[in-house]
Amino acid sequence: MLILLLAMMLGGGGTVNPQTEMVLQVLIALTMIPLVGSVRWQHGLGPVHPGAWLLAALILVLPVAQLIPLPPSLWQALPNRSIEAQALAAAGAVGVWMPLSMAPARTFASLIAMICPVLVMIQVSRLSLQGRTLLCAAIIGGGILSLILGVLQLSQTGGWNWSLYNQYSEGFLVGFQANRNAECDVLMIALLAIGVLGAVRLDDGRQHLLTMGVVALGLPAFLVGVLMTGSRTGIALLLPAALVLFGIFWPVLHRRINMLRWFGGVLILLALTATTLAQLQSVQKVIARFSITTEARWDLWADTWYAIGQVWPFGSGIGTIVPMLEAAERLDVVDMTSPVRAHNDWLEWTLEAGLPGLVVLGIVILVIGWFAVRAIISSNRAGVAPARRAQVAFGTGVLIIEGLHAIVDYPMRSMALAILSATALAFLFEPTASQRNEP
Repeated sequence: MLILLLAMMLGGGGTVNPQTEMVLQVLIALTMIPLVGSVRWQHGLGPVHPGAWLLAALILVLPVAQLIPLPPSLWQALPNRSIEAQALAAAGAVGVWMPLSMAPARTFASLIAMICPVLVMIQVSRLSLQGRTLLCAAIIGGGILSLILGVLQLSQTGGWNWSLYNQYSEGFLVGFQANRNAECDVLMIALLAIGVLGAVRLDDGRQHLLTMGVVALGLPAFLVGVLMTGSRTGIALLLPAALVLFGIFWPVLHRRINMLRWFGGVLILLALTATTLAQLQSVQKVIARFSITTEARWDLWADTWYAIGQVWPFGSGIGTIVPMLEAAERLDVVDMTSPVRAHNDWLEWTLEAGLPGLVVLGIVILVIGWFAVRAIISSNRAGVAPARRAQVAFGTGVLIIEGLHAIVDYPMRSMALAILSATALAFLFEPTASQRNEP
């Protein structure tokens, strides 16, 4: 729970604001040490799920391979390395060994950042159903804190901008993130986490007034937060998020007619909230973003595609997007800003990882898909705990939403979202810890 909260608060700086992510990496390492080395801290945890080990190896194998030094006869034969070879020759370093990555320091930094969500995935796979539900509560708590900070940002209370970072999406709700698109995803994940908590608590047939209040107030609050981020794709992804949320609640709703009426009342409240907000000037600013006819992403995609051709089929190295885009940027689109992302995680991965990365990515998607299908089928059988069904829907929904958003943005380049996605992925694994052993 602590790691998730820290990730949501410190993992949103991105490439241009790396300081908080460095602090987060150190804190995660310090937290993981007792989890690995102390029997007392492991009380109530099961063994690591085999699927977690498999995916961990697949995720980390490529950046590790890209850092292995190669003899001159190999690395100098790679695409787009002639200038580097000539520079080293001029400096008298003809026989130096170099890795596949064109910027080893950036690739190593990316490897360290990738290890953090992998460690989280491994540890979450050890939790029981109850432990995973508590993680959903932590996600909701982090979302609420982010929402409160976002309100301060929009109101500029005390004359401050209330952002943790020097570079951020000014004028929009960003919370603990530097990017409004990342904040939108964080709030949507918190929205789905409310569904898990509500479905688990309300399934026993009793009236849990506190839980019902959290759901009734939390859903519209997070919905408003998503709208105020101004993320066009994120707002569009509310539709699949709503479908997942309905799927999480449906087992409870179809058995309790009163609950169905209550849920209908929540939907009416959401509609009224949206209608009222549409009249506000700040919301009009968000709506106006949907009428934008020019899109800088198109130029970034064109430059990225050109850069891919320069280093195909081996890629430039994980984390090298900035120098590659700066070298590939066309003169007619150069301005005062510096390109830091391709605004398409899939395209960026193709540039940095090349054909080997696409092969690894394909295997990862197949493995995740296999676990997801198995989890969905098994969780919908008779007698399965409601928590398991809700958590599988949550995990599947989060991964689908992040995958779709990655088409036009870079959610997996945010440590906060990478760790939340790793948590969602671990929810697909069958719990290895028994319920009664949970502390």
